[in-house]
Amino acid sequence: MVAEAQGGEGSEDQGVGLGVDRLLGEIDRAVSRIENLSRQVEDLRQRNQDLQGKVEHQDRELTQFREDRDRLQNIYNENASIIDNREDIQRKIDEMLSRLNAVNTA
Repeated sequence: MVAEAQGGEGSEDQGVGLGVDRLLGEIDRAVSRIENLSRQVEDLRQRNQDLQGKVEHQDRELTQFREDRDRLQNIYNENASIIDNREDIQRKIDEMLSRLNAVNTA
């Protein structure tokens, strides 16, 4: 009976040892997965920061482009007004020149 009891204990010890080995393997895999996920999180944080920097830069460019567009629209509108009044202005200049010629010839 003593031999059976000892044989049973050895089998139990072996089973516990295998269970511990399996548990250690699972812990190692979990730690490895956590480390991998931590690296991925850091990579994603860096990528997010880079993208935010690009978005801020593009926002500044967009603001500048809008300001340039508005400035150019104002210039266009002023020039369009001048072009619309060109005939009127040309007529007035011609009248002034006529008067000057009339004064010079008199």
